[in-house]
Amino acid sequence: MQPASTRSAELRLAFTLSGVIALRMLGLFLILPVFMVLAHKVPGFTPQLGGLAVGIYGLTQAVLQQPFGWLSDRWGRKQVMLLGLFLFAAGGTVAAVSNTMTGLIAGRALQGCGAIAGVAMAFAADFTRPEKRPITMAIIGIGIGSAFLVSMVASVPLANVLGLHGLLALTAALGLLGMLLVLTTPRSNVKPALQESTVVQSMKPVWLLAISVFLLHAAMTLLFVVLPGLLVHRDNFALSDHWKLYIPTMIGSVILMLPVLRWMGVRKAESTILPWAFALLGVALMLLSRGFSVAWTAALVVAYFFAFNLLEAAMPALVARVTGGGGRGRKMGLYSTFQFLGAFTGGAGGGILLGAFGGGVALAIAGAACLVWGLSAAGLVKRFFLTSQPD
Repeated sequence: MQPASTRSAELRLAFTLSGVIALRMLGLFLILPVFMVLAHKVPGFTPQLGGLAVGIYGLTQAVLQQPFGWLSDRWGRKQVMLLGLFLFAAGGTVAAVSNTMTGLIAGRALQGCGAIAGVAMAFAADFTRPEKRPITMAIIGIGIGSAFLVSMVASVPLANVLGLHGLLALTAALGLLGMLLVLTTPRSNVKPALQESTVVQSMKPVWLLAISVFLLHAAMTLLFVVLPGLLVHRDNFALSDHWKLYIPTMIGSVILMLPVLRWMGVRKAESTILPWAFALLGVALMLLSRGFSVAWTAALVVAYFFAFNLLEAAMPALVARVTGGGGRGRKMGLYSTFQFLGAFTGGAGGGILLGAFGGGVALAIAGAACLVWGLSAAGLVKRFFLTSQPD
C-alpha cells in the first residue's frame, strides 16, 4: 500500500500538467472550428494556404519534440516547459498582429516551437507508478477533452466579438497562463521510476504507436479543415450553430467512453482497443463524407470522438510503458514528434485535398486510411504487446 502522500503527489502533478496542456490545447482548439471560415478575409487566402496555416503548428512541433525532450532530460522538465510556453505565447502575438497569410503562417509556426507535449508526458511518467499511468494519462486526456468542449462553446462567440486576430491574441494569453501554472508545479516526494528498464528492448512497439498517433492526429486536423465548410455549404448549417453539434456529441462520446476506459484500466487492455478504435474512426469519417441529416451527422461525430478519446487515453500509457526510465524525455519526444507531424500533414494535406477534390473526398480518403490501418494493426498489436509483460 502506497503512502497517502505519494498518491496525493501523483494526483497533484497529474492535475497540474493536465491544466497546463489544457490551456495550450485550448489555444489550438479555439482556432480550429473557425479559422478556415474567418481566414477567407485575409489577403492572399487560398484553401492550400489556409490548411498550411492550420497545420504548420504541427510541423514545428514535430521537428522540436525530440530536441525539447533531450533538453528536458538535462535541464529539467519544468524549465523546458516554461521555455516552450513562452514560445507558444510569442507565436500567438506574431499571428495576432499579422495582416497577411504569410504572417499568420509564421506566427503559427512559432507557436509550434513550444514543443512540450513529450516533456509533459515524460514529467508525468517520471513521478507516477507504472500501474497508475493510465489514470494519469486519462486525467491529462480529460483536460484536453475539456479544452475541446470549452472551445466548441466559446470559439464562435469569441470569434464574433474578437475577430480572427483577437482570437489569436487570446491564444498568446493562454500560453502565459500556462507558464504561471507550471510555476506552481508541486515538488513531488515520489522519486523517478529508475527501477524500470532504461533500455527499450525493441523499438517496434514505439514505432507502431508513433505511426498510430500520426494517423490519429492527421485525421483529426483534416476533419476540422474540411467539416466546418461542409456543414456550412453542403448541409446549410450556419457557423454560429456549430456548437449545437459539437457540444452534445463530445459529451455523449465521453459518457460512452468512461465505462470502456474503466474496463481498459482494470484489464490492462489499452493495446486491444487500438485496432477496432481505428476501424471505427475510419467508418465514421467515410460516412461523414456523404451528406446526411443533422441527427445522423451527430451520431457519426459521437462515434468518431468516442474512438478518438479512447485512443488518446490508451496510447500515451502504452508508450510510457515501453520507453523505460532512462532518457524518457527524448523517447517520448519521438511519439510526440509523430503526433504533431500528423497534425501538420492533416492540415496541409486537408487543404490540398479540399482545394483539388472537395471536402467529401478528403474525408473519405482519411477514413479509408484509418480503416486500413486498424485492420493492419490487429496482428502487430498482438505480436508486440499481448505477448509481452507490462512493467
